Amino acid sequence: MQSWSLDRRRELPFRLFLITLFAIAVLPRMANAATKVATDADKGNDIQVKVGDVLEVRLNANPSTGYKWSVHPKSTALLRLSGETQTPGPEPAADRPMVQVFTFEVKKKGDGILLMRYAPAKEKPQLGEEQYSLHVIIDP
Repeated sequence: MQSWSLDRRRELPFRLFLITLFAIAVLPRMANAATKVATDADKGNDIQVKVGDVLEVRLNANPSTGYKWSVHPKSTALLRLSGETQTPGPEPAADRPMVQVFTFEVKKKGDGILLMRYAPAKEKPQLGEEQYSLHVIIDP
């Protein structure tokens, strides 16, 4: 009976030690992660981010026309799309513009082009369609 209670007493400090090691290893990376925001005004520009950051792209759209923004198939593989939402525009109502918000995780060091296309949903990319490009420079 007594040996069991001694093992129990050693188990708690050991678990606390492991939790502390985990926090030391992971939390500084999470604390250093930043969210960079790009909008329509940044079209064609460069943006610098770091591995682990989040890139949020906010583009004006009018879904009542049948058109919406989507990630172009030839877009850089250095970013991973992790979310897509919509927010009402400045004057929310039917047939009014809105903002599509794309959230990307920055996965690898390097540079590439984030390419977005504004076209009817489920159509293949075509010449002449409206596009948004952003040169993404990723530091470690």
